[in-house]
Order: sequence, then C-alpha cells, then structure tokens
Amino acid sequence: MSLVSLISIDEAMKGMISFDITKILVPEIFASLVVILLLCILSLVIFILAKKAMKNPLKAPKGLLGIACLAVEKVEALVVSIMGERNIKFSMYILPLFAYIFFSFVIGLTGLSTPLTYFGIPLVLAFITLVMIHVQAVKTNKWRYFKRYIEPIPVFLPINLVTMWTPMLSMSLRIFGNAISGFCLMGIVYYGLESVSYAIFNGGMPGPDYVVGPSSMLFAPIVTPVLHMYFDLFSGFIQTLVFCMLTMINIYQEQSDEEPSKVIEDIKYS
Repeated sequence: MSLVSLISIDEAMKGMISFDITKILVPEIFASLVVILLLCILSLVIFILAKKAMKNPLKAPKGLLGIACLAVEKVEALVVSIMGERNIKFSMYILPLFAYIFFSFVIGLTGLSTPLTYFGIPLVLAFITLVMIHVQAVKTNKWRYFKRYIEPIPVFLPINLVTMWTPMLSMSLRIFGNAISGFCLMGIVYYGLESVSYAIFNGGMPGPDYVVGPSSMLFAPIVTPVLHMYFDLFSGFIQTLVFCMLTMINIYQEQSDEEPSKVIEDIKYS
C-alpha cells in the first residue's frame, strides 16, 4: 500500500472519529442532559421531603411531595389497569420514562431544543422497550421463545428476524414524527410572524441575511404562546402517554396467551 493511500486513510479516520465536544454535544443532546439533571435534582428534593415527612406519617403530604405521591399513585393505577396487579413493579420504569419524555417536550418552552427531535433519542428509548419485551418473552416462554422465529416454517427465519425490530421502529418514528412536526410548524409560524412584523416596521419583506430584532417581534409573543401550549404541553402529554401505554401493552402481550388485538380491546374497555 502506498504512502498516499495511508495518508488518505488516516485523514478519513480522523474525520470519522472526532473528539470535538461541539460536534458530539448537539443542542438536542445538551437539552436531554439538562432534562436528566433537572429530574435528578427534583428526585433528590422529593426524597428529602419524603424523609422529613416520615417523622409524621399521619400528616397528609402537601406541595411538591403531594404532587409526587399523586403522580406515583396515577402511574401505578395505569400500570395495574393495563398489565395487572402482578406487574405493578413496572411502574418503577414507566414513571421515570413518562417524566423524561414529558419534560423533553416541556423544555422547548425555555427556548432549548426539544431532545425528541433528534432521532437517536427516541430510538434509544424504543430500543430499551424492545429489550424489555424480549427479556419478558424469554422469562415467560423459556426455550419456546426461539420457536417464534421459525414459524410457520423455518424458511421464514430471515423475515421473522427483520420483523422483530418493528416495535422499536414504529414507536420511535411515531414520537419523533410528532415532535419534529411540531418543531417545523412552530418554525414556519415564527418565520411568518417575523416577516409580517418586519414588513410593518421596515416597509418591505426581509432579505435572506436579515437579523431578528425588536422590529420583527411584534406578533410572535402574542400568538406563539398558545401554540406552544398545544405542541409542548397538550400534544407532549398525549404522545408521552401513548409511548408509555405502547410500552406496557407490548410487554404485557408477552405474558399473555391472548391475541394482541384481544389484549388491546380488553385494555380499551377496562
């Protein structure tokens, strides 16, 4: 191999492996770390409040501790209604999952990037769900678990191995699509309102190199809060609930001998 080829390979590897923190810590990853840090601090504060409350256990919890107790109660009730009393332990995963996803939507109100608009994050969350699904399947079915990949005949093995990833892809694309659509719509609204404000104050449409300033922010503070309430709070809550429910349903299906449609129907009308 020539010296020129070695130099080219070395330059290519430097481009692929970068230790520049600005390339690794993209805005969405930074926002995700902020969400995790805030949830850790919140959990620590609740833990301290709970320790103090244990000194007088007959007193009803109030304030932040009361909200935390209510959240735990609601999540446990949701898990029991979908997965049954025996699976109440899964609430220890569903609660932090719910908190992380919902706060990932809410943090968009602060001006930071929404972590879920970076596809790698919902993909990782869905991958964790996929692992839990198959771990539960192995615990329930033991060696019979591997039989599903050669049904109805062994020639279907490659197809079954591909379809194994379907829950992960569908769940990650669902929440990513909703997050990115809200982000794109808000970007269009901001651009339109900035253009209208700029035209009113400057007598023309802004050029490609215009800088956002006070003259372009007349309508945005009036209109966008309502849209943020929908996309970051209401829609964020719905998407969080859907993701968590799909997680529970997919795990519960591996414990039940019923058809998936029957399980979902029972949950719907329970």
